[in-house]
Amino acid sequence: MDILRRLTGSIATACEHIPAERAAPSGARCEECGSTFNLRLCATCGHVGCCESQAGHARAHALTQDHPVIYQMPADSGFIWCYRDRTYVG
Repeated sequence: MDILRRLTGSIATACEHIPAERAAPSGARCEECGSTFNLRLCATCGHVGCCESQAGHARAHALTQDHPVIYQMPADSGFIWCYRDRTYVG
């Protein structure tokens, strides 16, 4: 956590939007554009989308489907983001 605090100026916070069980990834490419770079996994349904540095399909999915929590792939990388709270949560 000390490294995170130095990099972001904050620490990860608890989030009520994280599902009790993380969904399995639907694949290894963005479902919309086929990108294999900077992928994000929807914690609710397993949708795989690209991040904002690509075409932003993960964010679009999160907002249109009301699935706010995403994991950076691979899902055990430690990066968890909540779009609803607009915060890093893990």
